[in-house]
Amino acid sequence: IFGLAFIILEPIATKVLLSFMSPEDLLDSTVQLIPRNFSVHFYKVAIETLYLPDSFINTLIMSLSISVIQVISCTMIGYGLGRFRFKGRMLAFAFVIVALIIPYQIISISQYLGFANFRIGPWVLNLTDSFVPLFILAFTGLGVKEGLYIYLMKETFETLPKDLEDASYIDGAGTLKTFIQIMIPNAKSMIITVFLFSFCWQWTDTSYSTLYLVDRKIFANAIYNVSVRIGVSVDDTSTFIARCAASVLIMIPLIILFTFCQKYFVKSISRTGLAN
Repeated sequence: IFGLAFIILEPIATKVLLSFMSPEDLLDSTVQLIPRNFSVHFYKVAIETLYLPDSFINTLIMSLSISVIQVISCTMIGYGLGRFRFKGRMLAFAFVIVALIIPYQIISISQYLGFANFRIGPWVLNLTDSFVPLFILAFTGLGVKEGLYIYLMKETFETLPKDLEDASYIDGAGTLKTFIQIMIPNAKSMIITVFLFSFCWQWTDTSYSTLYLVDRKIFANAIYNVSVRIGVSVDDTSTFIARCAASVLIMIPLIILFTFCQKYFVKSISRTGLAN
């Protein structure tokens, strides 16, 4: 457990330590990892070149809206696959797993061309450089890691007692009312977990964001603009340290979010694990 924790935390600790180096430390060959003169110089560089206010607002709006859409679509798909027995159910679930394990790079070009030449009747629209492609992918269950969220919701709904639905039907509730008033409250912990997963992955996503939002100021794109120039040339070492500082700034909202919501995450994962 200690070794696994070290493997996970070592890159984060390294970035944090490097981000506090001063320009003088970069000229000192005896300084390797721990700064001799702690400084926020590279944080100032990161804030300026990240376009922090605009990038933060755009990334927050994108991540929050897509996460809500993914939670809604994955909850509905997971409920259908987990509670209803219909012909082709296992085939549909197999497609979900296939969509999860296929590398994004294989389908990225065809997806991009589809959104760049999006047809609605006789009209051809270019939907790139907007949030619309990401919204469509999230709504149809094809967004970032969405196959995993569908799987988690399916497993959660399958573990809920059948008596809950039967009692609701006896009381006169229909399928939709049972889903909204009975099943969703009992799956609240997993819904919050899916939201956390979706928000964090979308916040740091560089695949879909850099493909469809080239000219938008979001963290996934802005971090590539973080650089330190000496005259007309880019200083690679200083740029690397500045990007470490930018990475730490990008991680802070996720750490705060997980701090407040980790109890739901642990509760839902432990329940699903026990059930399986």
